Amino acid sequence: MNNKITKRLVLFFTSTLIVFALIVGSSFLTLFSRQSADIYKTELERRAITITEALSNYLLNDDSTRGMGHNQLQSAGFGTYLRLIDDIDLNDVWIVDKNAQTIAVGRGKNQISYSALPDGAVALVAEVFTGKIATSESFSNLLGSPSITVGSPIFSADGQVFAAVLLHAQIENLTSSTKEGIRILFISLVAALLLSFVIAVLLSKRFTKPLQKMEVTTRQLTKGDYLAQTNIVQDDEIGSLAHHIDILAQKLNTASKESAQLEQMRKDYISSISHELRTPVTVLRGSLEALCDGVVNDPEKVENYHKEMLSESIHLERMVNDLLELSRLQNPDYTIEKSELNLPEVVEDAVRSIRHIAEDKQIKIVYETPEVAFRVIGDYGRLRQMFLIVLDNAVKFSDESQQVEVTLAPEIRLCHVSIANYGTGIAEEDMPHIFDRFYK
Repeated sequence: MNNKITKRLVLFFTSTLIVFALIVGSSFLTLFSRQSADIYKTELERRAITITEALSNYLLNDDSTRGMGHNQLQSAGFGTYLRLIDDIDLNDVWIVDKNAQTIAVGRGKNQISYSALPDGAVALVAEVFTGKIATSESFSNLLGSPSITVGSPIFSADGQVFAAVLLHAQIENLTSSTKEGIRILFISLVAALLLSFVIAVLLSKRFTKPLQKMEVTTRQLTKGDYLAQTNIVQDDEIGSLAHHIDILAQKLNTASKESAQLEQMRKDYISSISHELRTPVTVLRGSLEALCDGVVNDPEKVENYHKEMLSESIHLERMVNDLLELSRLQNPDYTIEKSELNLPEVVEDAVRSIRHIAEDKQIKIVYETPEVAFRVIGDYGRLRQMFLIVLDNAVKFSDESQQVEVTLAPEIRLCHVSIANYGTGIAEEDMPHIFDRFYK
């Protein structure tokens, strides 16, 4: 639980469940209360109808009970019958006679006057006398506790209503069942909340575990450990992210190896250049010392010394220029000056510059300037230098009295430049590295 994402996910899931539980609980309470009330009323109506049918048989068999008052009904044995039904049904049962407008009370010992009924109760009795089954809570004040009253008509043999059964039931019975339902719902919600909390913790940890692996891997990558891998295989967004991190690590590892190799090649190149610089400097120093000490006096030998010193100084200048150019290229502020130029003119300029070197080895440069210009955007000096380097190598690795062929083949969107010689060629194992920097 120390992970922030885990805490957030658990809090989110728990909060969502609590809100959902409150909504479901409120809806359940409302629906359960209504459903319980409907079921309770339906059950009371069923009981009232059953009692009505029983009383109808009793009253129809004894016509002398019609129009009797309370005392007359009690003396006729009707009160005993009513109390028996009252005890069996476990609810208060009243009988209202339509003609005499008297009320026979099952459990009550005192006579209740019809005129003492509240307005709502009178309306219920009037509706029942129309032949309908009615329900009301208007008898609550009269009974002394919240109650539900169901009225059911008693029909004579000719189908006329001559009396009504009033069945009373206390609402506290309904309230107790509602409380029991709420208690069960509360226990269920608490159990569901605890279970969902455990599941949320497990799912959150499972969700954050690959993220923690990726965090560890990225930290290793920042420390230079490019062999680190997440080793996560999932067919989802997290798995895709982990896969790309692994690919990044592999590419960084490859780039690191190439960078190390390039750095080693650069060091070897500088070491080689430094060694080559030492040779012309040693030759120049030895020649100058011989001339200054008077060891060489013959004019012809002196001239040969001068030519050798000139050749070594030219070679030294070229190596110094290479080092300066290398330093310029490695400078991050180095910029390429682009402009519109004619590529055949650049090649012709490079060929013209290399001709005097080729003539020293009696090598012929074969080049025909194309009639069609080929315009490109580029750096004139860098392009000329590139062609000069290739031409210089072509002349350097050619035998005497051979030729170097330069061809230009302009097309619609590109131009093929070919520089070919007839020397020893490049070894097969060196071919993959001809464009590697510092490779010799």
